[in-house]
Amino acid sequence: MKFTTMNKIINFHHITDSAWLDNMITYLKTKYKFISVEEIYEYYQGTLDLRNTCHITIDDGDKSFYKYIFPVLKKHNVSASLYVSPKIIKERSNYWFQEIRGYNQIELRRIISDMSGISSQYLEKKHIESILKSFKISQIHEIINRYRKITRTSKKGFQNMTIDNLKEVNQSGLVTIGAHTLNHPILKNEDDISSRYEIEESIQELSTILNQKIEYFAFPNGIPELDFSEREINYLRELEIHLTFTTESRNFSIADDMLSIPRIGVSDAEGMLLFKSKMLLGSLWNPLVKLKPNGEFKERKKIIKSFSTK
Repeated sequence: MKFTTMNKIINFHHITDSAWLDNMITYLKTKYKFISVEEIYEYYQGTLDLRNTCHITIDDGDKSFYKYIFPVLKKHNVSASLYVSPKIIKERSNYWFQEIRGYNQIELRRIISDMSGISSQYLEKKHIESILKSFKISQIHEIINRYRKITRTSKKGFQNMTIDNLKEVNQSGLVTIGAHTLNHPILKNEDDISSRYEIEESIQELSTILNQKIEYFAFPNGIPELDFSEREINYLRELEIHLTFTTESRNFSIADDMLSIPRIGVSDAEGMLLFKSKMLLGSLWNPLVKLKPNGEFKERKKIIKSFSTK
């Protein structure tokens, strides 16, 4: 099997198996040269040529980054970039999708149905996260608060990195830290004021925590056409962000907009065969994902359409 010689950015959220990551990086080292996010910026500026390179990004700042991913990066001396929501870290709170794990899905769908006017029968076979990603972040928090009150469910324990963790990682010289909004909303669902506030305040708060300029950003969820629009790209351009990353699954190239750069999502729940297939297919992977009848792209499109008819 011939391996595609392209430039790739691989994206994680959290992992539970450091041995899997160790094996993955060992394998990638035989195929690619690992680079920093700063080198990617130089590439887009036209001052550096990149061929057959790889960069690792991690979104959210789950505590598994500090426990599992960071030690492996240090072992292999591999650069990466990490995208976090400073409000979550400062308040020692959790992202909304962390909070709903383990919730009774029947009750959660009933609450969503009551709030949205969409029938519970329609929502029955839809993924909970796909449904919630159709709401504004304030509505998602209201749904979670209602669920807690009705079921007498307590908030979960803190599941993310601490400020001290973040500062240590930042000072390592291996990891560049960028912003990821304040509350992880689907930015396209928000109005102009909320969308800009989520972006701008996350950059400013993170800059204050780390005492440095923040130059990189990753869109929450990050699917083009669903999660962000030209509006958000314009905000980021005005805020002088160098690079912004999506979750469009394909190789990156000089033809990309620097504020809409693709990344290939990877999970340690995947076997090495699936991982190698993603790497081999490169830019062909994204169209295949969109064709899945039960995939997030198609499912959320249907949900959004149903909401718009109410």
